[in-house]
Amino acid sequence: MGKNKEKNNENMSRADKGKMFLKHCCNQPMDVLRLGKATVLYGTKGLKARAGELARNEWEKQRKSDESEDVEVLLDVKFSIIMSIYNADIKLLKSTIQSIENQTYGTWELCIINSITSESDLRVYLENLNSNRIKIKYMDMPRSMAESLNMAADMATGDYLLFVDAGDELHPKALREFGKNIAKTKADIIYSDMKIVDEVENKSFPVYKPDWSPDLLLSQMYLDHLAGVKTELFRESGGFCAEFENVYEYELFLRITEYTNNIQHVARVLYLKRVFRNSALVKEDRKKAAHAEGKRAVQLHLDRMLGENATIVEDTDKALIYDIRYNVAEKPFVSIIIPTKDHVDDLHVALTSIFSKTVYDNYEIIVLDNNSEKEESKEYFAEIQKTYDNVIVVEAKYGFNWSKLNNHGIRLAKGDVFVFLNNDVKVIEPTWLQRLVEHAIQPDTGVVGGLLLYEDGTIQHAGVVIGMGGWADHVYKEMQPVHTKTPFISPMVTRNVTACTGACMAISRKTIEKIGGFDERFIICGSDVEICLRAIDEGYRNVYVPQVKLYHYESKSRDSYIPPVDFELSDIMYSGYRRGGDPYYNRNLSVESCIPQVATKKNDSVKVKTKPVNLADIRELHFRKENKGEYRLNLMLPALNEEYVFGGIATALNCFEAIGEALGCATRIVLIDAEMDQKTKDKYGKKYKIVESDERSDARHQIVSMVDRKRNTLLVSENDQFMFTAWWSAYIIQTEYRKWKESGKLNLRPFLYLIQDYEPGFYAWSPKYVLAEATYRYEYPQIAIFNSHELKDYILGKGYKFESVHYFEPLLNSVLKEKVQALDETVYKRKQILVYGRPSVDRNAFEIIVESLRKWIAIQPGAESWTILSAGEQHDPVKLGEGLYLESVGKLTIDEYAKVLQESYAGISLMVSPHPSYPPLEMAVFDVRIITNSYGNKDMSYFSENITSVDNMDPVQIAVELKKICSEYHTVVTHKEVNHEYVYMTNPYGFIKDLKEEIMLENKSE
Repeated sequence: MGKNKEKNNENMSRADKGKMFLKHCCNQPMDVLRLGKATVLYGTKGLKARAGELARNEWEKQRKSDESEDVEVLLDVKFSIIMSIYNADIKLLKSTIQSIENQTYGTWELCIINSITSESDLRVYLENLNSNRIKIKYMDMPRSMAESLNMAADMATGDYLLFVDAGDELHPKALREFGKNIAKTKADIIYSDMKIVDEVENKSFPVYKPDWSPDLLLSQMYLDHLAGVKTELFRESGGFCAEFENVYEYELFLRITEYTNNIQHVARVLYLKRVFRNSALVKEDRKKAAHAEGKRAVQLHLDRMLGENATIVEDTDKALIYDIRYNVAEKPFVSIIIPTKDHVDDLHVALTSIFSKTVYDNYEIIVLDNNSEKEESKEYFAEIQKTYDNVIVVEAKYGFNWSKLNNHGIRLAKGDVFVFLNNDVKVIEPTWLQRLVEHAIQPDTGVVGGLLLYEDGTIQHAGVVIGMGGWADHVYKEMQPVHTKTPFISPMVTRNVTACTGACMAISRKTIEKIGGFDERFIICGSDVEICLRAIDEGYRNVYVPQVKLYHYESKSRDSYIPPVDFELSDIMYSGYRRGGDPYYNRNLSVESCIPQVATKKNDSVKVKTKPVNLADIRELHFRKENKGEYRLNLMLPALNEEYVFGGIATALNCFEAIGEALGCATRIVLIDAEMDQKTKDKYGKKYKIVESDERSDARHQIVSMVDRKRNTLLVSENDQFMFTAWWSAYIIQTEYRKWKESGKLNLRPFLYLIQDYEPGFYAWSPKYVLAEATYRYEYPQIAIFNSHELKDYILGKGYKFESVHYFEPLLNSVLKEKVQALDETVYKRKQILVYGRPSVDRNAFEIIVESLRKWIAIQPGAESWTILSAGEQHDPVKLGEGLYLESVGKLTIDEYAKVLQESYAGISLMVSPHPSYPPLEMAVFDVRIITNSYGNKDMSYFSENITSVDNMDPVQIAVELKKICSEYHTVVTHKEVNHEYVYMTNPYGFIKDLKEEIMLENKSE
């Protein structure tokens, strides 16, 4: 332990010590005073020693904090690190091996092939390596690098092979990060970001890569280091091919992708790569040879995948970057769809450039005239239709809706490929249409976009990054359209993207028929991105092709106004990408800049601690008798404020008002735990008169507060009948009435006890258990009303006796009912998990939910892109690991709750109780895939296919079920009607008819 600590301290540079010292002083200002004392007592030596100690302590604290971010996960993967050595620098080789030995994950072996046959310092060093995890084999004659690495791989006993060059270094957590990813994804190929140290120019720079991008790999070997492959797959594929001496890794990975699509990216810099003067990346003759070999490797790969003569791999103006052309045997007919309103000068430029530049000749152009007003526009439309027999102009006499216009064009189109163009573009590259068609008709391709330039020649569009600028924006915007060194990929390389701009995009008819047209809920902005995301959801990939080159003069046909609905829908659609990053960009890059640059780390925001409101407070309530001739129904209610009126309180209020209406009687609500705010007074003051506790009022419908029970008493007459729901509201009335009844001063009607759960179970083996259960065993008459048949059967099965029993089935809150009935056929879902989280309520098993989420993070690929919300009770954020938190939104208003339900994709709501709690039912009807639990005779899976009911509340089982749900995530889901009776129930309280007869009979008997 001590040695490790010394080693860690030695690894701190002087600059690091300075940073850590300053950080510690900011966090612990009192230590600054202690430093002054050390200086007085011991001089500058004392100051340096104390400052160094503080810096080390801060560094150790940060290191432990970083380690605590790791999710606890059982890793049983063994890595075999493969290395070939030939004339390596001993010092650099030592740093390579040291970086491997410093791994925080220990299940690895190093397999080295050494091509040096004579005695040398290097061989002596290797022979003195004392580790049973390092295997070394000496070759009797020089071999190619591919052959050497194959021999090293033959020694491997690990599950995965990782390829490391002598002189390079691994990050200390490289193997652990790979292991964590593999535990989640079972990756066949895995790769990370890297840092390049250029020994020629004496500088370094990071290389941040996108997630698996098949089209990018055809354009260049972007995987690079650190990369690894399953040993079994490596051997099945035949290993490295000696024919490709300069690009052996590129050729291998191309070949292995023919066996698998499970290729995973760890978005962290886990590898340091050194570039020397004799490197193939530097020497021109080696670079030319590598380029030719790479071109051949790509061509052979495509021949195997698509058949010979299906593609041609062409050179670009940059070495080691390729241009893939797909042969089109029969030219598909193309429909170019262009919406416009007036601006015929711009349209003329666009059409003229199409006809004068385009080499592809099998197309039609559909111009959608969206309410043009100028006479010159109408004249131009007539002219172009006479001039060109493949141009039609169609009137679109409705308000501007970009999605609707393009869908209109699709319905009219005859083409097999649709090309959507703005009217303010100008063709630059003659092959633009040919290239769009080539890519669009590929079976795995969804949407194809191109390189759009501003009038000054800088980039306007080279792919959309979601989350950029807070919404979505065009990466490389305003950069020059050339190969430029950035921390990301060059803008001049064909690559996969999450989305393309609708100013120029191509989609095949087959794809449209599968994924559907543009979503007309978007009016101006967002539906181009949405259709791209829908294509990805359906298993397609979207492609940016830089050789498709046009000018775009940016939306001259409309102003800059964007309707609120476009923002609202986009906000939902982008949520997962904002959190987890655009997979075809890199979350280590800043989304505040369109020019790729490394993001600066932000400090976690300070969370304000809040104290949950405790409603279950037993305080005595006292009666004051009055003489009142009219029958009155009273409801004891904890609170009426908006944030409390859902679930049990909402049901009690609805049931109470329904009974009161059926009886046509006077009613009174008695509040016992929370005073009304002004908003609540305004809302309920329309029906109820708000009276003071000691005020004698003739109002038929009243609300009285008994929150302050020390000073106030409740006016009660023998014509009052009490109804309660929460056990403590029953307890305080039962206790007070017992005193009055025994003294012979008051004789009340039977209490109406609305039982919504087996509440004693909330407080196992405790005083509150006894008190709650005592309310069921009360000696005076009570009429029980249960909110489900399951709960009725459970409680009556325990032997409790009531004067009479009624029940109804769970009902949907009226606001939620209205909201769910108004849902469209499809709804947008965030990558959001909604948890019914109440840490202070044991029956909701908050600790089990948290542990389930932690285990889910350990097995869910892309967990970092999910938002996890906890609703029901305010609490501090809960750290789940890997930078994820369970974020409390507290008690939501019913409207806020409806919005969260509508936008959430998955949910967890546990209840250690026989009552079918409301949140799972509410989530299910809002298309949330919800996990809940069975208990006793309760099993909610019958209610909806959206409900998964686990028999065993084991966190592992819940995590596995949650992974199944989240792995099926789609941005847009079909809204399916769930349990028609629950959603559309008009008379939930059928029992009231019988209850009314009982009460009326009681009234007559008196």
